[in-house]
Formats: sequence, C-alpha cells, structure tokens
Amino acid sequence: MPDKTKLRRQDFWTALVMIAASLFFLYKTSEIPFFRANAAGVEAGRWYNSAAIVPYGLFTGLLLLAVALLVVAIRQGGAPRGLLDLGAATWIRSPAGARTLAVAAIMLAYIFGLVPRVDFTIASALVICALIYGFHDLRARATSIALFAVLSPSLYALIAHFPQSQWNAPHDDDWVALGAFLALSIGMLWETRRATGRIDGYIKAAPLIAFLIPLLLVIVMAFGFRQNVPNRTGLLFGQIEYHYYVTLRPWRAGASRE
Repeated sequence: MPDKTKLRRQDFWTALVMIAASLFFLYKTSEIPFFRANAAGVEAGRWYNSAAIVPYGLFTGLLLLAVALLVVAIRQGGAPRGLLDLGAATWIRSPAGARTLAVAAIMLAYIFGLVPRVDFTIASALVICALIYGFHDLRARATSIALFAVLSPSLYALIAHFPQSQWNAPHDDDWVALGAFLALSIGMLWETRRATGRIDGYIKAAPLIAFLIPLLLVIVMAFGFRQNVPNRTGLLFGQIEYHYYVTLRPWRAGASRE
C-alpha cells in the first residue's frame, strides 16, 4: 500500500475524531453567556468581555481544520478504503494510533480531572511537561510514563472530590499533582539518560518551560485583562493573589504617594 494512501486513511479517522471533539466543546461553550449583556437583572458586561470568546475561536478553528482534513482525505481515497477494510481498527493498533489515543487520554484527564479541581499552574505544568517528554522522541516507554503521571493525580481528584468543584476545600489534590510534576521532572531526566545515554536541550528545559508558561498566562489573565481564572484559591494562585492585593498593591500605592 502506498504511504500516501495509508496517511489519508489515518487522516480520515483523525478528522472525524477532531470534528466530534470540536462540536462537543462548541456545544459546552454555548452555555457561557455571550450575546446576553445581563442576567437576572444584573449587568454581566459587554459581549467582547465574555469568557466564551477564546473557546469559540479555538474550537471553531479546530472544526474548520478538521473539515479541511476530512475533505482532503476523501478526495485522495482515504474514506472508501478506510470504510471497507476497517481502517480504524488497524490505525488503533498502530504506534501512531496508540500515541494519538495517549494524547487524547491526557487532554481528557486535564479537562475533566485536573482543571476543575487543581491549581491551574500546577495542572498545566504537569500536562505540558508530560506532552514534551512523552512524545518528543517517540519512545513507547516515555509515552507510558507521561500518561501515568497525568492520569494518577487526575483520577485522585475525580475519586476524592467528584463531581463538585470544591475550590475552597483543602488542597490535597494540588499537592498530589505537584508531587506528580516534580516526580515526572526528575524521573524523565533519569529515564532519558538511561535509555538514550544523553539528555537533549528540549528535555532539560521542559520542566521550566512547562511551569513558566501557565504561570505567566494566569497572571496576565487575572491581573492584566481582569478575566476569571480557574481555582483562584489554588495552592499557588491563592498565594499569588494574596500577595498581589496585600503586599504589592499597598506598596505601589505608598510608593506613588511619596
């Protein structure tokens, strides 16, 4: 079978999964007030301040890309062969299918297990670090370790606190996720050196990048754009917000009066 035909068969099934996922998240995004400027008699702000703008943009873009991929796959013969010889089953058993399913499991654990409960910076740092390590050099062992590192704190958060987002409760799941992030950061350096004999720059920088990106994002969104952020009482963000209002703002106000 030509490589191009094999790729188009994989594209066909991948596009269907992406379309289903984007439609689901567009439906859930529709539950966020957008055009409605007030609710229950209370002014809720203009539409351009709505928290739905970013998810609408992301998932609409994902839907358009998935449709384009599906069209290309059908035009180049991916759909008929995929439907006739059960290409999905072959794809799932392939290394590419296993990696795609692992990415899907990590993202589902992040969306439904970590974000509703765990401090946003800690949860995002864990997932970014796992994605870099688990899929950087396509080693099945690294993918399995990354998947386990994300699923463990996610399942703990779900089992211990499902289904309510108890953001004012003790941060036991924050500590579990932080422990998973630190264990993954140290373990991946040791495992990579043991398996390949060296540690490249991407793996060395992964923990720092994974931590700084969500930290900067949540600070900019909360204090720059004045947007709501997940879990404001989280282990890290609770301290950041406290010192912003109790320490930094009074200090800046005092400095400006002098």
